[in-house]
Amino acid sequence: MCVSRPTRRGFLRGFLIAAALGMAKPAAAGMRAGDRPRTVRLPDLAGAEVALPDAYLGKVVAVHFWATWCPYCIKEIDALEALFGQYRERGFTPVSVNVGETKSVAEDFLRSRKVTYPILLDTDSSTAKLYGVTGIPTTFVLDRGGVVAFKILGEVNREGLRRILSGTLGT
Repeated sequence: MCVSRPTRRGFLRGFLIAAALGMAKPAAAGMRAGDRPRTVRLPDLAGAEVALPDAYLGKVVAVHFWATWCPYCIKEIDALEALFGQYRERGFTPVSVNVGETKSVAEDFLRSRKVTYPILLDTDSSTAKLYGVTGIPTTFVLDRGGVVAFKILGEVNREGLRRILSGTLGT
């Protein structure tokens, strides 16, 4: 599936999600470098519950918030998949958190893509709110202790992610 341009429905859905995320209390204004996210439990596509970020302690993790209607998010999923193949053995794991969509919407979309890393579901956007996500894509790179090392607002390409990972992984 080639995504070249979001539909009007996709823009409306994005606006509604952004509006919902914007309603977060100021105390939940967002994670910053040096913060450790509170543990949340989200289902993966197989239905297993994953404790984020605890399940990935000891690894460098890119927590990528995305939606199927966002073309920039899709580019980042492809970049994260490529980087996962390149840096997996060095302890890198991307985790893409689908925001505000149902499991079936995410699964239908991902059928046309090869994604071998974890996809988690945040159907009620509560985790995105907790992280202070106000727009997508937003990506947080967590160090091996689960602490935010980088926060990336908006689109980042493969090379930009690679540079961040090279420093975080110690390469």
